Amino acid sequence: MFKGSVLALDLATTTGWAYGPPRGAPKFGHVRFSNGGSRASTYRNFRAWLEDKWNVRDHQPDLIVYESANVQFMAGKTNIETIKMLIGLTEHLEEWCHNKVELREATTAQVRAHFLGMNLKSAIAKPMVVERCRQLGWMVGTSDEGDACALWNYQCSFLDPEVGVRTSPLFQKRRG
Repeated sequence: MFKGSVLALDLATTTGWAYGPPRGAPKFGHVRFSNGGSRASTYRNFRAWLEDKWNVRDHQPDLIVYESANVQFMAGKTNIETIKMLIGLTEHLEEWCHNKVELREATTAQVRAHFLGMNLKSAIAKPMVVERCRQLGWMVGTSDEGDACALWNYQCSFLDPEVGVRTSPLFQKRRG
């Protein structure tokens, strides 16, 4: 069984994060990397945050999971600069983790199906994710934090299936 801590990142200019061992409650928050400047300054801020917050002796994750940027579904809805930003953050994360921390990714559809029992459009899913987090006792304040907690729970369920049985609606008894 996995004995470490998981860091889940919902990557964006405002990134939600959730951290903790699979059988615990996650610590969570969000951080804004962009101040309206260049992509390069956003990447620099992201890397500094990774080093300052997560590259410390007693606080380094054993595994990091991020929500993948699904570019094929973003076409027409997201401008090219945003797509470049999301892919760039992913590339910087991958390089930072190289030979240091195991890195995994998950799609939005996978996480929502696990956490909500179905994959819904963003406008409907985001408030449902926040509500589900609160039902589990995780008092998230933003949808970024909620998405990160859902991603953390999804990954923890792979590492320790008992987590999924306890928390996923897929395993809850239906009430009629």
